[in-house]
Amino acid sequence: MEEKKKEILKVDTMLRVFIGELTLKGWAYLGVISHPETEEIKTDIEQAKLAIDAIEKLMELGKSFLSEKEIKEMQLSLSNLKLNYVSKKNEKNK
Repeated sequence: MEEKKKEILKVDTMLRVFIGELTLKGWAYLGVISHPETEEIKTDIEQAKLAIDAIEKLMELGKSFLSEKEIKEMQLSLSNLKLNYVSKKNEKNK
């Protein structure tokens, strides 16, 4: 049986994965989806904000290699995350 050769994971691929994972964590910390680790809903506005800030920084780095389509999709996702963050923060401050 032939063994499949492993490929080296490139940093640009890892950045795409990190952005996706941070997006999921942002939604989870906003309480919109359950956390994958525990399958529980737990809101933490500060952690959600940190995820949003990290996504923005990684997207800045990615502008040199991300396609226009990827950038638009990520920007839309980030905008939705930010809108939900503001909504949740306003709920918390009432």
